[in-house]
Amino acid sequence: MGLGTLIALKAGGIALQASTTLKEGKKAEEISKARADIDFQNAEAVREASVEKARIQGERGRKLLEEQKGTAAAGNIRVNVGSPLVIETETRQAIAKDIGFILEQGRAESAGFLSSGYLERQIGKNKRKSSVFDAISIGIEGIGSIASMKSKMPEKKSGSPGGPSGFSKVTKL
Repeated sequence: MGLGTLIALKAGGIALQASTTLKEGKKAEEISKARADIDFQNAEAVREASVEKARIQGERGRKLLEEQKGTAAAGNIRVNVGSPLVIETETRQAIAKDIGFILEQGRAESAGFLSSGYLERQIGKNKRKSSVFDAISIGIEGIGSIASMKSKMPEKKSGSPGGPSGFSKVTKL
């Protein structure tokens, strides 16, 4: 096998390696985008769930207030003055606090998923950019290797028979 053939094989191998590196970077970016999409979906699901939990807690609170008023009225206690009014106010505050806690917990959990999603996207972009630089590096190293192979080729002396692969030159008469 001649040196020209070896150089061609080396160049083909370099091109294949660089191409594979670029494809791996693109695939890594696609995977990161898919993971980010899942994180974004989870963030929305958590947000929606916390709103629903808060709604349910609010409904429970309204029922509790109605029960308190009903119990007070059944005992012939005036519900809009004195202790019953204080109890109702405290109950409303507790319900509002519970609802606020549920919503804040949902916001915090949702924010965690959003942050993770944005980070995943950035990781994917970085992997793709890195693969471009890696492919360029492979190409540069390959060119250097090929240049080194060519420099080690014996110089042809003019008038000597034989071409690059050792065949004799045919001259026309």
